[in-house]
Amino acid sequence: MKASKNWLNEYVDLTNVSDEELFKEINAHVCEIESFGKMINANNLTIGHVLECEAIPETHLHKCMVDLGKEVSQIVCGAPNVDKGVYAIVALPGAVLPGNFKIKASKIRGIESNGMLCSLQELGLEEKYVPERFKNGIFLFDEFPVKAGDDPLEALCYNDLVIDLELTSNRSDLLSIEGIAYDLAATFDKKINLRKFDLVESSEKNPISVKIDTDKCYKYNARYLSNIVIKESPLFMKARLIAAGIRPINNVVDITNYVLIEMGQPLHSFDADKLGNNIVVRTAKENEVMVTLDDIERKLEATDVVITDGKEPHCLGGVMGGKVSEVTNDTKNIVLEAAYFDPISIRKTSTRLNLKSESSVRFERKIDYDRVERALDYAAYLMCKYADAKCYSGVASAKKVDVKPQHVKITTEKVNNVLGTSLTDEYVNSIFDRLNYTYVKTGLVYDITLPSRRMDLEASAQDIIEDVARIYGYDNIPTTIAKTRDRGALTYSQKRTRLVRQILAYMGLNEVVNYSLISKNDLGLYVPEVKEPVEVLMPLTEERSVMRESVLNGLIENIQYNKARKLENLSFFEISNVHTKDTEDLHLGIAINGLYSSNLWCGEKQAASFYLLKGIFEALCNKLSFTVSYEVCKDIKSFHPGRCAYIIHKNKRIGVIGELHPKFAKDKGVQGTIALEIDMTDLINEENGLKYQSINKYPTVMRDLAIVVKKDVLADNVLNAIKKACRSNITNVELFDVYTGENVASDEKSLAFNITFEDRNKTLEAEEVEGFVQAILKKLEKDFNARLR
Repeated sequence: MKASKNWLNEYVDLTNVSDEELFKEINAHVCEIESFGKMINANNLTIGHVLECEAIPETHLHKCMVDLGKEVSQIVCGAPNVDKGVYAIVALPGAVLPGNFKIKASKIRGIESNGMLCSLQELGLEEKYVPERFKNGIFLFDEFPVKAGDDPLEALCYNDLVIDLELTSNRSDLLSIEGIAYDLAATFDKKINLRKFDLVESSEKNPISVKIDTDKCYKYNARYLSNIVIKESPLFMKARLIAAGIRPINNVVDITNYVLIEMGQPLHSFDADKLGNNIVVRTAKENEVMVTLDDIERKLEATDVVITDGKEPHCLGGVMGGKVSEVTNDTKNIVLEAAYFDPISIRKTSTRLNLKSESSVRFERKIDYDRVERALDYAAYLMCKYADAKCYSGVASAKKVDVKPQHVKITTEKVNNVLGTSLTDEYVNSIFDRLNYTYVKTGLVYDITLPSRRMDLEASAQDIIEDVARIYGYDNIPTTIAKTRDRGALTYSQKRTRLVRQILAYMGLNEVVNYSLISKNDLGLYVPEVKEPVEVLMPLTEERSVMRESVLNGLIENIQYNKARKLENLSFFEISNVHTKDTEDLHLGIAINGLYSSNLWCGEKQAASFYLLKGIFEALCNKLSFTVSYEVCKDIKSFHPGRCAYIIHKNKRIGVIGELHPKFAKDKGVQGTIALEIDMTDLINEENGLKYQSINKYPTVMRDLAIVVKKDVLADNVLNAIKKACRSNITNVELFDVYTGENVASDEKSLAFNITFEDRNKTLEAEEVEGFVQAILKKLEKDFNARLR
């Protein structure tokens, strides 16, 4: 919400309040300020009267003699609309225009020029606010009297300060000058001067009849005005609309927008001759069609509210008017509407049609129920004053829902208990007065009638206490240490998650954080099965329309992004939640590409590979005493079918590791990428099963064992079988060779293991070790039909 200081000054006396103080107090007691500055940020400007204008041969330039009030100065100007006798804005030597553009005396084509005749764009005004006839030239004061030497910003009503408030969704009362003024009056402890006006009605009666056929319209009011003259709005009105971010159009449209900004009440003007005298407010018929003011045909639903002439829709209630009864330059009579629509209904309609307007935003957040009629009368008054209208007597109205005022009971003790303050009864009383609350005090209890203008207040003490804190000043509330013996600490799973981050970082991987939203097309890339996703109702872009089910979506994009910029040797990991319609789980993802480490001076380098990433992961698991195994994976389309494995823990799949499919990786530009992803639930929640024991004082014995098995037998299964054969006496088993070729059948392979035996009570004899080996061979023969090589 952008507010003009000059406009606010009409409601609250801010004459002696500096801009800096105003900024500070609004931030402290009203709401945060998004931006704050002059409407036109330029200095050393004046109005000049062009006495002579002579074209400079062979150029588009003109040599002008300009009366500046105190002197006549020569200025060279290239604008096509400069001419003798016009009044224009002059930037004098020494002036600084937006963009730090400094004006100084100079020579143009050898001709002395002492200043610049300015366009409104050169003063920093957006082009959409510039009248069409001045968009390609300088601004001319051609429709109202000015004198040479006058201040042009004052003449145009641009000598103003614009305050852009960053509103929270509940403070819809601040979507109007009047609403902001109430808070400023409370902040500075000053009286608020509400707008006073005297609407004169003619003797002719309002011919309009109103009927409401839906409870989505609480009440509807209409005035009839005749003899309207469509013309430009007065300068002050245009300037204030521009300050509020609204483009002036004509007096009728501008007046409705002006009242919208000043009082927060959306209004709409119909061409009365096109609308007729009978207004019926109803819900739309299913698939009913109407064309709105933006020339777009809208297909309506039965939940939308429409304003009709009894048959056809003329306005999409609370959102936008219809083309059929649009006010044009030929309009002579208008019907002026002021209504209160159901906020939820308006929000659903505007959201579904993707049609946000200044009106719909206010209706969605609730407007002041009691201000509707006053705003309508004020708009009618302005129409009479600035559009030469005649206002017929009476208001055509209908009411469907009556909004009753709510009450809250509260005591000063309650306020102090919540805020931790020691405010006196008299001081709290004064704050309620400053906030313009209506209340009755009985003993120590305040019975407050919630003002209809404060749509954010509910019938609970918390909102009243928040208002007291706001006006008292949050900085004035004493800071105290919480009175508790509890000490904060990390949970076991939080500690384990932090440890995972530390271990991976120590191993040279870089942590990344990626978007949780992805495109629907990327859902099934890195998971074996796509579950029902969590979809965003109104995505800003299709690329961010669903919640991700895999952290690899972001990690592979990270690899792609960096490789496209000639950055090689990438090692990333991410720990983040993934989502489906029914679950939310914490996942770990790792992706590596290029060289993981290198010592080129001695010819050593370690490139990204399946076994390298497997080693990094197993080093992590060892640190956390977490056991895993693997099984072949061929059903995830983005992974290489021969270099991919599921990660198994306690007979349950918890993740996947593998090299990306060559074609998929080439299409993505991430050739040679190895990736891993696991569900961290068990990893971070399982108790550490690590047990410490003394170093064995008896020597260990090692044996190498080479066996021949079928090619489809997994080495990991053989390794686990060896451990089970002599569980109490085997401390370590390592696979050190896989061989296929001469002396081994084409459908077989040779696996060589190094096995370490020990006994913690004695030194093992050769016969005992041989017995262990035979037991192993017997089990391998039974389980895998293996034979000794």
